[in-house]
Amino acid sequence: MRLHNHCLHILLLLPFTILCAIPAIAQDAALLKQLEQSSYLRTVMKADSANGGIERWLKKKVELSRNLPLADDFNTLVHKGPGNITIDHSNTVSGKGSILLETPTSLPVKNPTNRSYAFAEVIRPLKGENLEAYNRFSVWVYADAPGFYSFFVGCTLYNEGRHVTPTPGRFEGQHFVTVYPHQWQHIIWEIPDLYRDSVTGFSVNIMLTGSPKGAADTMKLYMDDMRIEKVEAENSRGFNLRKDAIAYSNSGYKTGAVKQALVQNVQDVKFRLMDATNKVVFTGNGKRLDSGFVQLDFSNFNTPGYYTLKIDNRVTKPFPIGSDAYLATAWRTLNYFFTERCGYDQPGIHQPCHTDVTVVHPDGRRINVSGGWHDAADLTQGIGNTARGGIAMLELARAIKNKNTALYKRLLEEARWGLNWSLQTRFGDGYRDGGMIIGIWSDNITGTKDDMQGKATNNPADNFIAASYCAIAAPFYKDDDPVFSGLCRKAAIEDFGFANERLVTAITDKNETELYAQAVVSAMNLYRLTKEQHYLDSAIQYARVVMNCQQKERRTDWTIPLHGFFYESKEKKRILAYFHRSNEQFMIEGLSMLLTDAPANADAPLWKASCQAYADYLHDISNTVQPYGILPAAIYELNNADFAGIYHEGAPVGLPSMEEYNAQVKNGIHLGGGFYLRRFPVAYQFRGFHAVLMGKAKAAFILADLLKDKSLKDIATRQLEYIVGYNPFAMSTIYGDGYDYPPLYGAYAGDVVGAVPVGIETFENDDEPYMPMQVNATYKEIWTHTTGSVMWLLAMLFKDE
Repeated sequence: MRLHNHCLHILLLLPFTILCAIPAIAQDAALLKQLEQSSYLRTVMKADSANGGIERWLKKKVELSRNLPLADDFNTLVHKGPGNITIDHSNTVSGKGSILLETPTSLPVKNPTNRSYAFAEVIRPLKGENLEAYNRFSVWVYADAPGFYSFFVGCTLYNEGRHVTPTPGRFEGQHFVTVYPHQWQHIIWEIPDLYRDSVTGFSVNIMLTGSPKGAADTMKLYMDDMRIEKVEAENSRGFNLRKDAIAYSNSGYKTGAVKQALVQNVQDVKFRLMDATNKVVFTGNGKRLDSGFVQLDFSNFNTPGYYTLKIDNRVTKPFPIGSDAYLATAWRTLNYFFTERCGYDQPGIHQPCHTDVTVVHPDGRRINVSGGWHDAADLTQGIGNTARGGIAMLELARAIKNKNTALYKRLLEEARWGLNWSLQTRFGDGYRDGGMIIGIWSDNITGTKDDMQGKATNNPADNFIAASYCAIAAPFYKDDDPVFSGLCRKAAIEDFGFANERLVTAITDKNETELYAQAVVSAMNLYRLTKEQHYLDSAIQYARVVMNCQQKERRTDWTIPLHGFFYESKEKKRILAYFHRSNEQFMIEGLSMLLTDAPANADAPLWKASCQAYADYLHDISNTVQPYGILPAAIYELNNADFAGIYHEGAPVGLPSMEEYNAQVKNGIHLGGGFYLRRFPVAYQFRGFHAVLMGKAKAAFILADLLKDKSLKDIATRQLEYIVGYNPFAMSTIYGDGYDYPPLYGAYAGDVVGAVPVGIETFENDDEPYMPMQVNATYKEIWTHTTGSVMWLLAMLFKDE
């Protein structure tokens, strides 16, 4: 029996016993199983590990192997940090004994940065050996930590040759893996891109993260059977497609959408689309492109169902066409937020946490900040990411309200969790918890060493986004809970006022465009909530500043005569670019809201011209990164960078320089003079670019609606497809969603279904994709902002069904 897409929406409302009795296929079956097992996200979803990339990697043929003895070479091992090491013969996989590292979970004094207390490390030394013949590190570990559901173990490659590894000030050369207690776990780490011409050692380490309340204050880690190996390495750099793979949207394709897949180096371009019974329902001839690529296009096929693509001897896993497309992704990204609840008893993840963390007002008042969502692989909180995630949930809820009642209700429930935290952590006078680093577990007892205290701030950007969150939310809860709705409305009005008061004094030549654009969006959300004219008037006033920061005329002196992009300020000293988080949609979002709500205003032609210019910009750059169709990051100018705002954690070594900036810029597409169009952002310590991609995708979706331009919708959709499989690595980058997804840097939360990483990065100064097997910050780090952005894009896809 084939389960059609429209049936799923009905089934999602049925009792779990009925769901179990109905057969299903592919992702649909996995989704139904996850929904049943989690009681519709009343407990966290479990991943189907068979679909992960790690399962394929573990099965690779080992062509060359060399043992790095541990117990036999015990006297040569180097132990650094707290704790002690011994040989243990009772718990071993090699039969030769394992190395037992015992360490406390914390130190007597908390790290003032609120990060981990220390690392406990065991180094297996080598004598400056050239290990370029090997490309994989392997070790087995076994964790014992009562009261911990999981913790993460790090591996390090030490090289002292032409390049030092770990890279000083950066995150290269270290690999972190989530481990679960009371089971031997095989860690593998392919290292084809790491420098290893003079290797002085490999290590295994534990980060001292403190203990959740009630957990043990010591940790044990057994390590055994350490090896270096040679395997057929994954492609980790460049645009060439993974060997024998098909790149496609693992989440499926909506009816009426462009439906394409990509292969490389095939003999025959004929492809087939097959249904769940393996019946061929569509055939076509792929289009040959440069570098041996072939594009498969089945856009004209729109019959709902589950399908596979086959070309030569290659075949995809099943994917949906129709309204089921991206439905599993929607549920799973929502699961990520549920998993990341702070202060919540989350079985399998953590006990109630951080009830002893506070934020302090300048006048001495303090608020407990437990609650909301941990916003990344660490335990940090902040209103910016909280509000963005909550807004994405509400937008998705709006899009599916009449299509999927179960998902709608669960979205509102989770959005309320974030709203409660946003309301709880404001002092009511403009000051609030803007965000603070929380990088350890605490004991939930005030007055002990692990207490963490942040300073409340009165920041217009924080209050604008909080005002938007509450303004959008208020109507959703008005019928069922008018009191809560009223609290959201009141907070929205007040927070907008606080932001407005400080707007002018907060403006710099770096944030003028973005902050005024955010002000337009916030003002329009308040106007839609209250219908009060002064909010519309404010938005109109702010929009004039935003438009003055735009490049209106085409740069005819460039090889691509671009226009429509924005500068950082109206002084136009530097073109606006993002490398980590991105708010590139704000400028277009606000102008689009104005055009929708006040089309007869005298400034409307200017708003329309500004939107059209940015639409031109997106169209003009949409074909520059082929064959994947992703939008390049930004335009950069040589010798024109300001590093003052670059956040860098740790020692000063590795800080960005103009020399490094220029080297990256020059690897972009030369436009003329000192200007280059980079496919990927210029970046330093913080790398991974899903957010940058999605900022532009959001703007493209908004303009597609505004200008009735389907091609912009197709462009926007392609950016999301890149994240879920249409990329050189032929992997969904969302953990537990789709196929061949990689392990991610989940840290304290472990392996989280629906987590979206910071994203595919670049290698050093290159301008091409890089996605190593290595798991580390920031590119593999799970993150609220990126997961929320995916959810926002999903809202746009479901909106027009």
